This record gives sequence, C-alpha cells and structure tokens, in this order.
Amino acid sequence: MRIIKILIIPIILAILVQTAFAEEKHIGFWDFFAKIGINLGGTMPRPMPNSISKVESYSPNLNPAIEAEALKWLSKKVGVSTGLRFENKGMKSTASVKEYSMNFGDFHGKFRGTVDTEMSFNYLGLPISAHYALMENFFVYAGAYYAYLLNGKFKGISDGSMNGGNGPFEIKHEEYDFSNELRNHDAGLCLGLNFLPYNEHFLLSLDFNYGLVSVFPNDFNGIEDDMQNVYGKFSVGYLF
Repeated sequence: MRIIKILIIPIILAILVQTAFAEEKHIGFWDFFAKIGINLGGTMPRPMPNSISKVESYSPNLNPAIEAEALKWLSKKVGVSTGLRFENKGMKSTASVKEYSMNFGDFHGKFRGTVDTEMSFNYLGLPISAHYALMENFFVYAGAYYAYLLNGKFKGISDGSMNGGNGPFEIKHEEYDFSNELRNHDAGLCLGLNFLPYNEHFLLSLDFNYGLVSVFPNDFNGIEDDMQNVYGKFSVGYLF
C-alpha cells in the first residue's frame, strides 16, 4: 500500500498541473527521448547502523542504463513524462562489522569481523515524473519509479567470529549467497535535470534515485539491515 501511494503522487500532481494550465497554447506538445547512461552509487542500509564499524573498500560495478521516455508538455513550462528503463545497479564492498546479526548456512548469531559483498541487480523500470522548464534548453524533474527485478545477485564471504549464544567460534572464509531471496521489485523517488547544451537534439541528463524499499522481502533474516538502492545516473541522449 505504501508503494502504491508513493507512485500515485506524481500522477495526482500532473492532473492538478494540467488543470491549472488548461488555457495555455502549448498543451499537447510531445517530446521523445532515448538515453544511455551509467549508474553510480550503492545498495546500503539507511541510515548506516552502528554495527558497521567501517567500510574498508567500495567499487561500483559497470552499471549501464538504457531508457526511452515520452514527455507531454501541459504548458510552455510544465510537463509530465513516463517511459521504460532497463538498468543495472550493483557494487562490491568490504566492511568491518561488530555484533552484526547474520543467518547463513549453519551459522546463526552475532558476527564480528569482515564481510566482502558482491551484488548486482537487473531491473526493468517505469518512471513517472513532473517536469519544469527553467529555460528553453534546461529543465528539472521529480517523481517516482517502480522497477521489476529481472535477475539479481547478492553474495559474499565472511571472516571473523560468530556468537550463537554458546560463546564465539571462528568463521574463516565462509561463503554466503542470498541471491534467491531477493525482493522481485523496487520502488522509490527520483530527482533530476535535462540539458540541451549544443542544439535541440543532443541531451545531457543527471538524476538521483532513492529506493524506498529493501532489496530483500520483509521476512528475510539473513542480515539484520534493510538494503536500499541509492544511485545517481549520468546519461547522454537524443531528443526526437
């Protein structure tokens, strides 16, 4: 229900905006975009819990994004858009943790040590945004997105000690894999800008996407934290 409410907000805003500008001459004008870009960011708990002592290393995956978008201008300044987006999100990280709840394989309890994690997600997404033109070649937008998980990977290696209630015992290079327990969708908010720097066709785009749901379902207990997708994207595109 929470996700549905989030996704409905931009639609309601678009309807209200369309009513307010109903007498404008530019109603009904369409723009069509094709974009290709790169996602940079991470899948992480927000806020960062005290049980994560330090992020030792981080490296983003090569996360391409391809999207097509249709934008309808409701006035000279205001428009709404939707489209389809195929994108990858993912990263690799090493973190030092203490008293961190984990359940994998035969090991259950509070873990202390280092966790190497590798994750990758392929999504088919549906963004919905409201746009405002600051200038003829520069406009900003905000909205929401829903994405369906086509396939995903979340696995890693732990080194340290586990306390399951009967005293700590050593864990050495123990692998875990939660890939089959991922949530099959993502949803969140987006904010960005489009810029036409040279002519009316070549497009540069920057946006920020903040996931509002965990990549794991509510009943998942492999790790103690919700993990949300928080990514920025740089894209180049063509305005038809």
